Amino acid sequence: MSEVAVTIEKPKEGGASTSIQCPILNTTNYTVWAMKMKVALKVHKTWDVIETGANDPEKNDMAMHLLFQAIPESMVLQIGELDTAKKVWEAIKEKNVGAERVKEARLQTLMNEFDRLKMKDSENIEAFSGRLAEIASKSAALGENIETEKLVKKFLKSLPRKKYIQIVASLEQVLDLKNTSFEDIVGRIKVYEERVWDEEDETQDDQSKLMYASSDSNRDYHGSRGRGGRGNYRGRGRGRYGSRDLSQVICFRCDKMGHYASQCPDRLLKLQETQENDAKSTKDADELMMNEIVYLNEKHCVPSKIETCGDDLWYLDNGASNHMTGDRRYFNKLDASVTGKVRFGDDSRIDIKGKGTIAFTDMNGTSRIMNDVYFIPDLKSNIISLGQATESGCDIRLKGNYLTMFDKDGKLLVKAEKSKNRLYKVQMGLRNRECLYLTSVSEASLWHARMGHMNSATLKPISCITP
Repeated sequence: MSEVAVTIEKPKEGGASTSIQCPILNTTNYTVWAMKMKVALKVHKTWDVIETGANDPEKNDMAMHLLFQAIPESMVLQIGELDTAKKVWEAIKEKNVGAERVKEARLQTLMNEFDRLKMKDSENIEAFSGRLAEIASKSAALGENIETEKLVKKFLKSLPRKKYIQIVASLEQVLDLKNTSFEDIVGRIKVYEERVWDEEDETQDDQSKLMYASSDSNRDYHGSRGRGGRGNYRGRGRGRYGSRDLSQVICFRCDKMGHYASQCPDRLLKLQETQENDAKSTKDADELMMNEIVYLNEKHCVPSKIETCGDDLWYLDNGASNHMTGDRRYFNKLDASVTGKVRFGDDSRIDIKGKGTIAFTDMNGTSRIMNDVYFIPDLKSNIISLGQATESGCDIRLKGNYLTMFDKDGKLLVKAEKSKNRLYKVQMGLRNRECLYLTSVSEASLWHARMGHMNSATLKPISCITP
């Protein structure tokens, strides 16, 4: 909000005076400031020296006095050398409205705000129409007048449909929006809003009364009936109303006197035993659960759309949530106790036969491992989940037609080019399995083979005789 300058007193005929407050100009209120200052200058009979540039020294001095009282000191220092009120007014306008390009930019911003404007659910008609009128005024100050027809249509279009659809449709059918003023439309919608609020208040009051009456009737109903009787009489059963002697009450569960069925000791004991048995059964079931059973829903992954060419071809899929393969050779560790099913986007269901760690070589020939990979024998393609890769610390980048994957240390793991079907695929070689074998044979092993694999105890005395 704008600050208020020093009050200026204007003398009246007959010796009395009246005070006029001029708003202080800031960086955001020029449009309103200009309107108020124009009225203040007219009250002091000095607006004509600004509008027409009339040569009247007395009026010019009064207008400059009013303007300098209504602008910040920093601006006074900038335009204080100007000698006419008209020049001062134009200088203030140019500094706030700006040059033509700045003016167009502000106007474009204002029009974008006008197009995006919507009435909030918590907002009333008066507040929303005020926001719309404010944008129209600012636009007019920048030289762009919003047509009344456009303003009216924007106002009706921006109202919440669920609440105002009936009145909007009626107005569009009855009135000629081209010849209807903005104030007329706002007034009609305000009347409708007040009526709707009144009806809602009455409805809420009626519902409150109904709920109150319903609760009273329910209390009376339960208070006047027992099992097997009416009024204040209690039969065998759960009376909970009144101050009846419990020694005369018979429980219809155990046929004993002194308590109601809801407080029957037999019932409470059975309930406790049932809860203990359920807890024990749950514990036994948890102890017997030896295998991990998983159910995966890969609704964004459709294996049928993936080509199955090459055993060492892996697809980098953003729709898959888990790594999975049907090639057993990649696994160096596999937990076969993990079983379950996976459901894909084409509604196909395949069995899961394990989960483990695979070993492969990256594009640099370096041996790598990948954890938490599901083994699905019936899956004809190998899939790497980009989401799971990022969770493990990998950096995924998409640029142009290439996808690159870096590990935690920033080393390049994968660089895949986009294929014709917009998929990324990469070759991941199997890590060589190294087998150890003897490069030299001892003399004892050699004689063991020559003598028909004779045991060492028999060979020992023979070796002593042999020169």
